[in-house]
Amino acid sequence: MNNIFVLPTGFGWAFIIMSLCLFLLGTNYQNNLMVLLSYILLSVMLLTLFYTHQNFARLAVKSTPLAPFHCHQSGTFYLAVVQQDMPGGKDNLSNDSGSKDTQSKQCRGHIVASWFGHKTHYPFILGAKDNGNAQNGDSQNTMQRLPIPITHRTRGVYTLPRLTLACDFPLGLYKCWTHLDFSAEVVVYAKPLKGEVIKVPASNDESEQNPSNAATSSQSSSDFHSLTDYKEGQPLNRVVWKQVAKSGDWVVKEFADPVQLKQLLSVDANVETETAISLLTFQVLEQSQQGNHFGLKYQSIDIEPSSGETHTHQCLTALACLRNTSSPFENHGYINRTGNNAQGASHAIKTSLAKKTKTMSKAAGS
Repeated sequence: MNNIFVLPTGFGWAFIIMSLCLFLLGTNYQNNLMVLLSYILLSVMLLTLFYTHQNFARLAVKSTPLAPFHCHQSGTFYLAVVQQDMPGGKDNLSNDSGSKDTQSKQCRGHIVASWFGHKTHYPFILGAKDNGNAQNGDSQNTMQRLPIPITHRTRGVYTLPRLTLACDFPLGLYKCWTHLDFSAEVVVYAKPLKGEVIKVPASNDESEQNPSNAATSSQSSSDFHSLTDYKEGQPLNRVVWKQVAKSGDWVVKEFADPVQLKQLLSVDANVETETAISLLTFQVLEQSQQGNHFGLKYQSIDIEPSSGETHTHQCLTALACLRNTSSPFENHGYINRTGNNAQGASHAIKTSLAKKTKTMSKAAGS
């Protein structure tokens, strides 16, 4: 945090005015004790100014990748608050001079995070002894993760807005704050809606050349073959739960024919765009959960059948960035115009937001 702003709070201004009033009364009535008290209060005010700035300046904030979430639902953006050494400080001394020096340089207080117009308070204390409970064997807690909720009502790819962090520790006389701009993007998936969609079997070269072999393979796909160890990402409907209950070993059923039915998901052209996107989003999630091979073919989206988390994210991102041609209200600068794949969506969003970022930076600099 390079740019830190410091100003007295409302309580701080009242404290200053009270100190000045005591000074005026003491000089007017020649009361040395009252003048001494005003000096002490002003000294506390000045010392608090430096301590508040030092406590806040020794914080380093790191952002973590934000996982995609569906609109009308909440996601969580984690900020890692780390205690860093001050330039020219003595924080890098050997362990022999030890814990007393670090203990006296703790960072603590309440961080106020302003995000999407909402303010959230997070208490933090860094540099305190953790009684051996800290991770990686550290005896002191030097990092704390702050969960910041994020919600959005429309689908698309968005850049994270400016985040304001503030702290008024220790006495609440001064408020330190800074503005953080993140270049990260978040994908907001469409809201899933249960319903029927068009499922078209994808073309298969082998099945087109020899339909009898395709029929035989489709029948043999239901024949049990063997048990294998469970791997993360495999569908749960193939897990042998009796084996899990008896021995605790996670095994899944394997079938004789590894060839799976590949199909393309689509929606009738008469269905409203937003409704169609919600229906396809639900089907993508359902097909992915079942481990099926599926693709998308709707308007400008044409994704070949595949499976896996990467393919699911690609399909959901393409649906989230698809332009709503049936609605007169469009989120210009955020929703991608092509909607072909996740890479194209990200590139289009970065291009459209570059001008806005430059405008905001010029306004902030002026």
